[in-house]
Amino acid sequence: MGLILQEFIEAPSIYACIACKAHIARRDDVISRTFQGRLGRAYLTESVVNEKLGKPEDRLLMTGMHTVCNLQCRSCSALIGWKYIRAHDKSQQYKEGRYVLEQSRIFCIDDDLSDAPPPGSPLPPLPSQQPVNAINRYVYDLGARNSSPVLRG
Repeated sequence: MGLILQEFIEAPSIYACIACKAHIARRDDVISRTFQGRLGRAYLTESVVNEKLGKPEDRLLMTGMHTVCNLQCRSCSALIGWKYIRAHDKSQQYKEGRYVLEQSRIFCIDDDLSDAPPPGSPLPPLPSQQPVNAINRYVYDLGARNSSPVLRG
């Protein structure tokens, strides 16, 4: 298998895969937070990154028959939702081409960069007692003084 390149979203608030922390969608791109997924609450969103789509299949969902594809994280192959390909009912056609993200399979990263140093200034070192992981490294590389992003769902 070849090298998997990840896309990183530059936004104040993003959703990431709960399994591998890969960026998935901008929080601002969410159209509705009142959707019901297979595992509970879900979000309808306009676009995603780092995705892998399954084969289209017809499913009878709460709002009628739809042609959908499973949506997986490209980095770890975790199932995170689905993509609407076709809505068989005219009243549901607004969903076509959009994605549903299962709330239990993603988490929100809020980067509060309000206290970030000005561009070009030296960055403080990461505290040695804090675990260095992809999220903290990403925030640190952006120049945040506080290397611990606020996580919420």
